[in-house]
Amino acid sequence: MSEQSMQGRVVAVTGASKGIGLAVVQALVAQGAQVLGGARDVQGLQVPGAEFRALDVTDPDSVADFAARARELGVDALVNNAGVGRFMPLQAITPQDYRQVMDTNVLGTILTTGALVEHFQGRHARGLGSQVINVTSDVSGRTFASGALYTASKFAQRAVTHALAYEGQGYGLRVTEIRPGMVDTYFGDTQQGEPHKAAWLRPGDVAQAVLYALSAPAHLRVDEVLLHPTVQEVAYP
Repeated sequence: MSEQSMQGRVVAVTGASKGIGLAVVQALVAQGAQVLGGARDVQGLQVPGAEFRALDVTDPDSVADFAARARELGVDALVNNAGVGRFMPLQAITPQDYRQVMDTNVLGTILTTGALVEHFQGRHARGLGSQVINVTSDVSGRTFASGALYTASKFAQRAVTHALAYEGQGYGLRVTEIRPGMVDTYFGDTQQGEPHKAAWLRPGDVAQAVLYALSAPAHLRVDEVLLHPTVQEVAYP
């Protein structure tokens, strides 16, 4: 990947405080991009070349503030990375669980992207392109026991991604779904670096997939990237 590939680019990243999101911010900055990172808690976050703002993707007012700053900076790409996971048997799912997962993973993607669509359309009118990268999961196409709620949210996020790709083609928007398997992060209230995750993907692996999609030449659209650690069982949807 060329070091110049992200020079002059302005990218907004949600869920940017740790794990995959922070790795994406760091990788983008390293390639010369200007980055606006958003997360619920951004206190103490410092990455030279990046700006961080508080963002709750489930709150329309918070999203509007974040999007306004992104537009001020001239954002040309959005990475929807914010997400949560809750895993339990179907009968244990409560309305509170449902709202937490679906609001963050699905509504958050819709709100944050929707707040920038008009801006992206305006860029197209000026002969400029834009991109949206949705970081979902390899389970956006399969499911498993105790995964009803989380995988339902990822199936829905995949559907949103596909619908946006159809819509966005009319205004030059390239849309990509990044579908990682097991990643060593803080996901699901776990800790990064736990021994059983030693052979899992690293956040930087996913960040490189995001960079690959963002740095593709303008005539090329990366529809999706599916990546797994080699220790994860092979499973196709």
